[in-house]
Amino acid sequence: MKKLFALAALAAAMIFGACTNKIEEGLDFSKASADEVVSALAEKLQTGDATIISKALETVQTQLDKLLAGTNVDVTKITEYATKIKSFVEENAETLKGFNIDVAPLTKVFDQVSALPGAAVDAAQGAAEDAVEGVQDQVEGAVEGAVDAAQGALNDAVDAGKKAVNDVVDAGQKAADDAANAGKAAVDDAKAKTNQAIQDAADKIKL
Repeated sequence: MKKLFALAALAAAMIFGACTNKIEEGLDFSKASADEVVSALAEKLQTGDATIISKALETVQTQLDKLLAGTNVDVTKITEYATKIKSFVEENAETLKGFNIDVAPLTKVFDQVSALPGAAVDAAQGAAEDAVEGVQDQVEGAVEGAVDAAQGALNDAVDAGKKAVNDVVDAGQKAADDAANAGKAAVDDAKAKTNQAIQDAADKIKL
């Protein structure tokens, strides 16, 4: 029984360790994209453990510091990571505050990145690209909406046309049926009158 418990504990530890390593790799700038780093931070935040969250933020701060301290600073890369991490911190400011996590050190790093030559240009370019994508999405949505509306109007017109044709056909059929019934009644009436006349004539001859 003890062996079973030991094996279960070992398996659980291995699974937890694998998940932890996966998240830690997600915080590694050399292995993960800016979006993946933010995703890893979000996973850390969901744990609700202030120590884990603080450590994750310290990890990304250390990497940002190293990028800033490098001899050949990759402005585009550091701006991308700093911008997305800054957005994450700002969006979750109240939650981080609730965990008593001080984000001031990170804020200083963000300010340093913003002061880099070319950082403003990269940020503006990124904002412009996001704006273009937003406009494209709106235009595509408007076009799709117009196409759907036109298709709906066409379908309604076709249905209305079919109904009008059916109404005309039904009215024509009814008129034809009424005429046929009237004609038949007239013939029957004429036959009856003729038979009555013949009968009256026959009766007079007998007299």
